[in-house]
Amino acid sequence: MPSIYAFRCPPGAPFTRHGDTQRFHVLALVAGLMLTVAATTAGADDFPTPINNDRDGDAPVMSAEQAASTMQLPDGFSARVFAAEPDVQNPIDMAWDSRGRLWVAENYTYSDRSERFNRSLRDRVIFFVDQDGDGRSDRRHVFTDDVQMLTSVEVGLGGVWLMCPPQLLFIPDAEGDGVADGPAEVILDGFEVAKQNYHNFANGLRFGPDGWLYGRCGGSCPGRIGTPGTPDEQRVALEGGIWRYHPTTSAVEVINAGTTNPWGHDWNEAGDLFFTNTVIGHLWHGIAGAHFRRPFTLDPNRHTYQLIDFHADHWHFDTGGTWQASRDGAANDFGGGHAHCGAMIYRGGKWPDIYDGKLFTLNLHGRRANVERLERIGGGYVARHEPDFMIATDPWFRGMEMSYGPAGDVYVLDWSDTGECHEHTGVHRTSGRIYQIRYEGSGAGATSNAVAGSPHDLRAKSVESLVALHTSDNAWFVRQARLVLQSRQAAGTLTADDIRKIRATCRIAADIKLQARLAYTLWALRSLNDADLERLLKHSDETMRAIGVRAIADSWPIDDVMGPWHASLKETDKGFSGASAWLNRMVELAETEDSASVRLSLASTLQRLPVNLRTKLASPLTRRIQDEGDHNIPLLIWYGLMPVAEQSPDQLASLCVDSRLSTVRRNVTRRLAEDIASSPEPLTQILRGVAASDDADAMADVITGLSAAVRGVRRVDRPLGWDAFAAAAKQNGLSRQIQNLDVVFGSGQALEAITELALDGSADPAQRLAAVQTLIDSRPDNLFEVCQKLLRDPRTNVVAAKGLSTFDNPEVARMILAQYNRFRAPRRPEVVSLLVSRVSFADQLIDALESNKIPRTDVTASQVRQIHSLADASLSNRIDRVWGKVRVSPIEKRRQIEALKSDFATGVLKTADARRGRFLFEKNCGTCHRLYGSGGNVGPDLTGANRSNWDYILENVIDPSAVVDKDYRMTVVLLADGRVVNGLVLDENDRTWTIQTATDKITVAADEIEEAQKTEKSAMPDGLIDAMSDQDRHDLFAYLTGPTQVPLPEQP
Repeated sequence: MPSIYAFRCPPGAPFTRHGDTQRFHVLALVAGLMLTVAATTAGADDFPTPINNDRDGDAPVMSAEQAASTMQLPDGFSARVFAAEPDVQNPIDMAWDSRGRLWVAENYTYSDRSERFNRSLRDRVIFFVDQDGDGRSDRRHVFTDDVQMLTSVEVGLGGVWLMCPPQLLFIPDAEGDGVADGPAEVILDGFEVAKQNYHNFANGLRFGPDGWLYGRCGGSCPGRIGTPGTPDEQRVALEGGIWRYHPTTSAVEVINAGTTNPWGHDWNEAGDLFFTNTVIGHLWHGIAGAHFRRPFTLDPNRHTYQLIDFHADHWHFDTGGTWQASRDGAANDFGGGHAHCGAMIYRGGKWPDIYDGKLFTLNLHGRRANVERLERIGGGYVARHEPDFMIATDPWFRGMEMSYGPAGDVYVLDWSDTGECHEHTGVHRTSGRIYQIRYEGSGAGATSNAVAGSPHDLRAKSVESLVALHTSDNAWFVRQARLVLQSRQAAGTLTADDIRKIRATCRIAADIKLQARLAYTLWALRSLNDADLERLLKHSDETMRAIGVRAIADSWPIDDVMGPWHASLKETDKGFSGASAWLNRMVELAETEDSASVRLSLASTLQRLPVNLRTKLASPLTRRIQDEGDHNIPLLIWYGLMPVAEQSPDQLASLCVDSRLSTVRRNVTRRLAEDIASSPEPLTQILRGVAASDDADAMADVITGLSAAVRGVRRVDRPLGWDAFAAAAKQNGLSRQIQNLDVVFGSGQALEAITELALDGSADPAQRLAAVQTLIDSRPDNLFEVCQKLLRDPRTNVVAAKGLSTFDNPEVARMILAQYNRFRAPRRPEVVSLLVSRVSFADQLIDALESNKIPRTDVTASQVRQIHSLADASLSNRIDRVWGKVRVSPIEKRRQIEALKSDFATGVLKTADARRGRFLFEKNCGTCHRLYGSGGNVGPDLTGANRSNWDYILENVIDPSAVVDKDYRMTVVLLADGRVVNGLVLDENDRTWTIQTATDKITVAADEIEEAQKTEKSAMPDGLIDAMSDQDRHDLFAYLTGPTQVPLPEQP
């Protein structure tokens, strides 16, 4: 087999890969390659004085010493102040160097919501020296104070790495003396910062055990990253999740996508990555190739269909309540709250064994350190809740990061402020602390190889000594020894004989942990040869086999969130060197491997293979029935197979027939069925193959996938093989599901049966409603008559009204209005939305409002805006007179905000009815927003919003379009039948669009859309509360700002 490094260049030689990038010389500048930005090498005299603009006081209420002494810790532990203001302020991240010095990134430019970033200020990188190892800083040095938007620092490989969105910077310091050798170099750019959720920007630089530099980014700050000058089409898509950069080859890739705002990651002893997150789940296994759940929006790749959820069996707040309600101790019993910063898997060797391998994360609102026990389950892990480790009594404590140092004790960064990510209290920039938490209880002592301060410089150690450090109980030494060896290799001072010594030690080591550590070091040094890799694959330990699989494929480009990208498409021959040769060996593993962990690594590798080779590896993986129901493996296989549908759909169909995994069968069928018009043969192959198998579960999966593919489509040509499949499915008890698809495929007999069911008043109500919806989707000639009959039945009247609204007939509005009082009150908003979808309907609705046949309060601001979007001046004037004019100017909105603040300041909300407020919320807001676990998932979950801050909540309610995230912009859609629909486009493909309106989620065929215009406005309308009475407003805001869920009123 050719070496996986055969395509790579020797140290110092040019290298081109991943978007025509050049090899980055760690110890020398490459002229003309990278842009430069100004950077000083020490504290400048003109460093701007930090400005405090917070409203909660000029200084923390506790001194640093008081805060440390009052921390609640387990027996045997104590906290001391390593450094505090003014020596450290606004610490946002930290890192270690091989001399035991602690580096800290100070961020001053981050500001409140109105300002976002204060560009008159600058950020700073400092480092501390603890000369005597007593846990207190003895010296402080400024490395640079001329950067901005600094979120992270990492040290190693010849300098200092800084994340300053939109750029990744490198400041060379080849001697490691803490003095920059030259100006900062832009290594990568494209890390965009969103206007709204700017706190979700890129952060978190850490060298991984494989030699790559890893970073994080929130889902609300999508970017296209690459080296400076890389054309847009050659950049990799960053849509939240984890990315990485190789400092030797300049390769850059995004290894997974999704989540909310990851702000902490670390690796366990096996080299598995974990990261922490907020709101939608706090702990995630950072699997390469994963598409993770997102808070409010779908994955950018519309073919994912399903996303991987978080990897814990618990939450740190009550998900039945608001995540605002998790603040101020309310969620202490759960773990403190929804927001998490930092991640540390303790491997420091000094603390009691019960903490070894546990993941620690800082709970922002709980002011504590949560502890997670990582248990292997299936192909991945599940995090179990352990007792919280530390609780800070200082109300200003805002923990940012945790890290164990060379003595095995842990250092904690404290931003020290009263605000949070949304920063509505302002920013206090002149406070900050670093605490050391040390164990001095029974059996405590210094860890093996413990060092203190700069006199103990790992860079001076021999290769033999650095290899010996891999046996340390403190993984800090393993990590630093690895980085020193990498630096020597980059400088050309690590010899072939040195590599042989490392390899020999790895081979003869009796301890699996030592073997794994040295294997990772050889990987980081790009020195695992074919014999090493084969030895790993044959190893008796599953961890070593998994390392082998990942190491083999490490250099092959991975898909980004949208699938294969420039690097994997343009440089196939070179980029995938060795893939074909290693594939047969991986297939053998897929067929025989007992370990789910190894199979997970194989499934992850699919996205690194050339597309034409993927089914060869995926096929045996999909036949492993023991992975049915696994949290990760089936979806990871599917993500790797997504691009195969375009290139080799026949191979994908064959795989589907043989698959034992339901997720794969459903998603493959759905994907191939979406192309039925242009390529019907692969679906026919599935139908015939599954029918012949007589497998009822497989048939149900095919029906589910096929139904999802044709949802919203009126007619589809009946695929060959359908009749035989339908007959076999009916024999296996799937008649009802088959009947609905028969209608779509044009069966007149099935249509008659569906119509009969819809009109059968004695039939199951749910089946009747599904039957009516099938009729609406298929539009038979008798649809009007059927819906007219069903309009009188309170069990079917709403769906019948929806069917009637597809007809441009003024009589429809009269019929619906005549039955208005027979619609149940909770469903009336849907009916009103139908009446504002056409000019002829809206005209009659306004007549009903004028005559008081329909209460003015039954029409919401969203529906008024819908009338305005009909572009009929007469209707717009009439609705303004009847309902009221929506405030549109910024001055009007600001006056309204101030007036409401003054009103609420009088204490009127204390006597308001929060139960009735809940009713108003569900009527006006609940379709899109979730609060206390109830409501829709289209807009942001308000449970975790800053609802106690009047500026925040009133600005979002009164002026929702002031700053609109790209995911929440309203689209005005004109349908072929004449209806106009306003809403969020949730999903879009060549066949259908899914649109969330103010009251309903609808799926329409793409060929029925005449015109669509995406606006700059929020889908949340202006004037939402304009038509409300004062009492309505008081009740609504009493509920919105309340700490707990309340019951609905018996009579609203």
